[in-house]
Amino acid sequence: MKQRSIKRSLGQLAALGIVSAVVLTACGGSSSGEATSAAPEPAPVVASEAPAEAAATEAPAPGPADGVVEALARYDAAKAPIVFSYPGEAFDAAASAKGKKVAIISWDDRIPILAQWGDTIQAGFQDYGVKVSRSSADFDIEAIPGLFAQAVAAKVDLIVTNAIPGVVVPFDTIGDIPVMTTNQTAKPGVAAADGIIADVSFDYTIPARLMADWYIVTSEGGTKGDAQVVASEGQASSPIMVEEMQAEIAELCPDCKVNFADAQLGSWFDGVLANETRNALTANSNLKFLLPIYDGMTLAGTDPGISDAGSDATQASFNATPDVMKGLGTSSVKMDVGCPNDWFGYAVVDASMRIFAGAPSIADYGITCRVFDAGNIGDIDPSTENSMNWYAIDFLKEFKSYWGTP
Repeated sequence: MKQRSIKRSLGQLAALGIVSAVVLTACGGSSSGEATSAAPEPAPVVASEAPAEAAATEAPAPGPADGVVEALARYDAAKAPIVFSYPGEAFDAAASAKGKKVAIISWDDRIPILAQWGDTIQAGFQDYGVKVSRSSADFDIEAIPGLFAQAVAAKVDLIVTNAIPGVVVPFDTIGDIPVMTTNQTAKPGVAAADGIIADVSFDYTIPARLMADWYIVTSEGGTKGDAQVVASEGQASSPIMVEEMQAEIAELCPDCKVNFADAQLGSWFDGVLANETRNALTANSNLKFLLPIYDGMTLAGTDPGISDAGSDATQASFNATPDVMKGLGTSSVKMDVGCPNDWFGYAVVDASMRIFAGAPSIADYGITCRVFDAGNIGDIDPSTENSMNWYAIDFLKEFKSYWGTP
């Protein structure tokens, strides 16, 4: 697989080995970044034999007698509309938020999902009189210190980073301005990075296990074919998702045969992932199920690779990106897990206004997810994410009931 250096454009971040960690962990949209990296050759393993990154974990407890039935129950439960719950007490957001200034600094707002998150967060702030400035590093690590310097010069009260990890925050230049990160902890119980006041994140264990359940059910316990998980090294959520998929399959289908491959961000779009997918499928005629952990991988990567191989393999993924959802069922992608982006965006606003108000912080906003497949895709308009249409919840209205009147 072709490699190209990315250290020139990404500087110290590449040297730290976290090149793509700054690029969204939800990462459903396309990117114009050019970073590519060689993916390791996928090694076929039995699901209970975890790759090196999870080898130190304890063996799973004995699973249910019929793992397929249990996987189906877990999967079907996630097809129903989700339920919103608020894990804190109401507080007066308006009194403390009005007149505050927040800088939202994004890794790259050319990535559609990052821009969407920024738009939602900005709208929530502005409803409560918070002045918002936004900037984007546009996939250039060297631009980040300057964007923080601009926030300092503007005398903001809070800096919210959008897919930028705490390790690259220039704490030596920002004084006592608090900094909040997003989607860096990736699951409940993980502490924010040193110096970071809070991190609001999806719980990436949920879509990971649902993707594994889909494979177990669809393959009838592995009897209909092997699977290949495609991770993305550098994304904060990638190792967590891989570990959770391993655990679910080991519990419910220990004899299932699963390969593990990796595709860093740039390879999703430059033809490398498509070629690797084609090669994997032609090398193993029993490989019938692909599990790319972010659905942005399918658009120019795994889906074309399946076509090029002349394969009938099918896929399940995560993010419910509209460009993928529009073809759900008719393309090779048969299932996509969606976690409400509005819920996440307003949770970021909530955490910020709690800082302003001195209210107790919330460790886990409990953002859950919904499965979309042929059975329910016809119930929604897949062309755009509309929370009322997709999830039957007005998330801003729900949050405002705890914030008080603007």
